[in-house]
Amino acid sequence: MVDDQYSGQTGQCVTCGSPIQLPHFAMGVTEQPKPRPERKAAGIGIAAVVAVILVGCLLYAVVRFGGQTVAKISNNRDQTQAVKNLEKIAAALNSYADDHGSYPPPMTVDATNTPLHSWRVLLLPYLGEDELYNQFDLTVPWDHPKNEPLAYSVPSVYEHPRLSSFSESAYYLVTGKGTLFPPTGPLGPNSIVDDPSQTVLVVEAKVPIPSGMWTQPIDLEYAKMSGRLGRNVGVEPGGFFEEGVAMATVDGRGHFVPITIEPVTFRALLTPKGGERLPDDTLD
Repeated sequence: MVDDQYSGQTGQCVTCGSPIQLPHFAMGVTEQPKPRPERKAAGIGIAAVVAVILVGCLLYAVVRFGGQTVAKISNNRDQTQAVKNLEKIAAALNSYADDHGSYPPPMTVDATNTPLHSWRVLLLPYLGEDELYNQFDLTVPWDHPKNEPLAYSVPSVYEHPRLSSFSESAYYLVTGKGTLFPPTGPLGPNSIVDDPSQTVLVVEAKVPIPSGMWTQPIDLEYAKMSGRLGRNVGVEPGGFFEEGVAMATVDGRGHFVPITIEPVTFRALLTPKGGERLPDDTLD
């Protein structure tokens, strides 16, 4: 579908932005020399033409193979973005633990044990969001008139590609007895007995937050979970993708775990001191 004059040229993928190198397919056409300064405009013109060609290829895919091709591309892109977000959040959680000796508490409370703020607020300085963090009054609850308007300033790393809300997040901790975040207080990386690469730190989930705000201290409860990913939306991780669930482990790596994983295996991934012996390729 590409004319001979563009043989060997480069362009940018209209879907993911990655560079595409067209092969030298035309007879007698060799690699183009680097353009001299006076040919800069011509080079830009060629790049624009190549971009148009790539758009044409995408449209051809729609016509030839139907919307399923484009839907799959979009689905893969969203999965990748969700995993990248979780990797950034995991890195911030580990940085917090390095400074404080443990991970942040799922929520802060006042002297009367009234919930104040989510761990997502405490993590802001470790996500490069110091300016937003400094606007919060941590001595009053998340829904106080001083803090409530700030919920509409959602850090990009908390935005899920499949979530259309202007104030929610889709990334949660799993809390409860036997997890990294037990009632007695959060653990730190040095307290983990199991393999850090097989201990889940943070997950994606579609949880119906009453306020619809990422600042509200709500997370998943281990005691209520069966380990059947994507089956009980609001209780189990998942709900965004039919194939699986994005999550990150203590070692900072992101994963897309298929919903076919055995419930007992997934529950084992949530316990830092369970002593379970899992195959090395459990999350590969």
